Amino acid sequence: MFRKNSQHVIALGFGLVLVLLLSVTALGLIQMRDVNKRLQNIILQNSLQSDLVFTMHYAARERALLLFSMALTHDPFVREDNYTRFNQMATDFADARERLLQMPLSQKERAILVLQGKLISTSMPLQQHVADLLMENNVKVADSLLLTKAVPAQTKVLEQLGQLIDLQKEIARATVATAARSARYAYIYTMTIGALAVLLCTLVAISVIRRVKRAEDALFREKELAEITLHSIGDAVITANVEGNVEYINPIAEKMTGWTAATAERLPLADVLHIIDEVSRAPIGIQRLLDDPTGGIPGHCILRHKDSREFIIETSCSPILGRADRTMGSVLVFRDVTQARSLAQQLNWQARHDSLTGLANRYEFEHQLGKLLESAQMLEKHHALLYIDMDQFKLVNDTCGHVAGDELLRQIAIILGARLREADTLARLGGDEFGVLLEGCPEEQAQRIAASLLDAVHDFRFAWLDKIFEVGLSIGLVSIGPEDRDLDRILSAADEACYTAKDNGRNRVHLYRSDDQDLLQRRGQMHWATRISSALEQKRFRLFYQAISPLSSEDSAEHYEILLRMVDENNNLISPMAFIPAAERYHMMSSIDRWVIRSLFSTQGPFLRQGRDGRQPHTKAPLCAINLSGTAVGDDAFLDYVQEQISQYNIPPSALCFEITETAAITNLNKASRFMHELRSLGCHFALDDFGSGMSSFAYLKHLPVDYLKIDGSFVRDIVRDPVDFALVEAINRIGHVLGMRTIAESAESEAILEKLRDLGVDYVQGNAIHVPELLTEFPAMTSRADAPKFFSR
Repeated sequence: MFRKNSQHVIALGFGLVLVLLLSVTALGLIQMRDVNKRLQNIILQNSLQSDLVFTMHYAARERALLLFSMALTHDPFVREDNYTRFNQMATDFADARERLLQMPLSQKERAILVLQGKLISTSMPLQQHVADLLMENNVKVADSLLLTKAVPAQTKVLEQLGQLIDLQKEIARATVATAARSARYAYIYTMTIGALAVLLCTLVAISVIRRVKRAEDALFREKELAEITLHSIGDAVITANVEGNVEYINPIAEKMTGWTAATAERLPLADVLHIIDEVSRAPIGIQRLLDDPTGGIPGHCILRHKDSREFIIETSCSPILGRADRTMGSVLVFRDVTQARSLAQQLNWQARHDSLTGLANRYEFEHQLGKLLESAQMLEKHHALLYIDMDQFKLVNDTCGHVAGDELLRQIAIILGARLREADTLARLGGDEFGVLLEGCPEEQAQRIAASLLDAVHDFRFAWLDKIFEVGLSIGLVSIGPEDRDLDRILSAADEACYTAKDNGRNRVHLYRSDDQDLLQRRGQMHWATRISSALEQKRFRLFYQAISPLSSEDSAEHYEILLRMVDENNNLISPMAFIPAAERYHMMSSIDRWVIRSLFSTQGPFLRQGRDGRQPHTKAPLCAINLSGTAVGDDAFLDYVQEQISQYNIPPSALCFEITETAAITNLNKASRFMHELRSLGCHFALDDFGSGMSSFAYLKHLPVDYLKIDGSFVRDIVRDPVDFALVEAINRIGHVLGMRTIAESAESEAILEKLRDLGVDYVQGNAIHVPELLTEFPAMTSRADAPKFFSR
């Protein structure tokens, strides 16, 4: 737009000057002819001389203007036409000067022509040199020479021509005295219009010079800005002309190609850029870029450095367009994405793999399982899924710490992977659970592979510091056939089969069958989990109590065990044995334990704080026994919760006795010991429940702060008839007393059992022979009886 406006202004200005000059000449000649008819010969002679001078003046001026036109135009054809006219004007100037010299001239005229000749000998070679430079497209040098030397020299020539014109006019006035008045008017008119023309010409020249200067400054600024931008951006940039030769290369491109800008300039682009396809590794011809700049190179490819290093790059290419949308070259921009690609691959791997073992994670496992389901449907292939849960992992983790547990998981992953086929997928699904996808594997073969995994882990011994552990696997196996389409159902079936294997004794494989009774039982437990959640929300749990009676009449302490019952939708009581296994399996015991603590403390707080029935004081403070699950004992947050509830309801810790099963204590030995010591330091008591039904190890008893040892009811119940049970109860009672603990016998259902227990020296008894459990609303008044004192319990 700027260039077009400049051209219009220049053309309009010079057009007006030409019109004015022609008008002045025509009017002057007409007036001079009308006024000086008498002097026609003299006027004719003077006119001839004037014409020759004006011809010289016109030719000299036109050559200067043609030089400006050649300097401003970018069109080679226009420049060549101007150059031809430029040379023609030189010929016209010389011819007019030669003819003028042959005419009779005054001494002053010849002196002016001689001086003019000297000036011409200087200015014309300069003008010719400028014209030749412009024809060679050396515009910058030509502009400088034109403005600094050629224009001033030409101006002096024009000044001499002006003097010659003035001299001829003076001669004409002297000669034509009779036409002085008319000639004066004509002269004034002509000079006025000429002055206007000169003024206009000067204004046009000034405007042209300013516009050219602004254009040069704008181009310089754009060039500097473009170069600074290209040097500072983080992408590599290379420009090439239509012949495919490099014209520009920025510093980033220098680093990535190994070529400097000085060495790469004017070299073929194919010598500087060595690009290969990322997938096929085949070279990509640069001619493809030149032929099709917008699509000749794929978006991702590899750039090879001069020293054979390789960069993964993203490329884009655009044509450089000139006038009339003519392609003048191409600009290639490429970016090093090697690190970004590596990071993306790493993140993708991490998103699909377990960071501890390096195996596939659950997300990738389910993705691969989806593929197997598709192949089973489309190709009618048979596959298998193994859902694996480690046995005894929690014991290792709790005994030796998480570092040992992590190392065990890594070693198990290696052992399992060594027994699988290359096409199989082994994944860690979370915690101590693994999954295996056996591709193209019938049921019988899958069972053999699962059995080999069991054997491999069974023969493995995990050593950590001074301890050695045996671990095992519980494996659920599910066959996948063309009829299987539901991924969630497959995973649920595998999970059910795995936990059925665990329930059936661990270290075994359980094959999923839709009519499997064990699985049906497990699903029943899942149903119980839903019912338990509903009962918690709808407050359908009830607290009962049962007395724990001292066998010695000397001990009048009151003991109670809090028992839990659930009320079903029809208002029927449900025994704990119906829902506790499901609550333990589905990790709901912590919520139930919290409900028991909160309900007991909030409703029976006054009784526990007073230590009396409201009418007569007791000889000893009552003790309220509360059962805790293994989950609660191993939960640090539950310990904080108990302490918070004791403080909130102002419960005397000495009135509380927490019962923990032997199995829970051994399984979470470290946490159980910490839990018991923390609460015992407050004044709470502890009883070890169901002793004898689990590990029956007396060694760990020395390390646990236990006050009461409760003998499992399965031994007490047959103590009258079975001498083995009698001996076991006797041994447990004796060891408990040696360790300073008091013993409590459960399931005392008859007077005969009570007599046997009294003979053995058991301290306390609990059972229906003493007290049938009752609903806990408020502890009733106590009535002491020598033969069968009545106490409360849960």
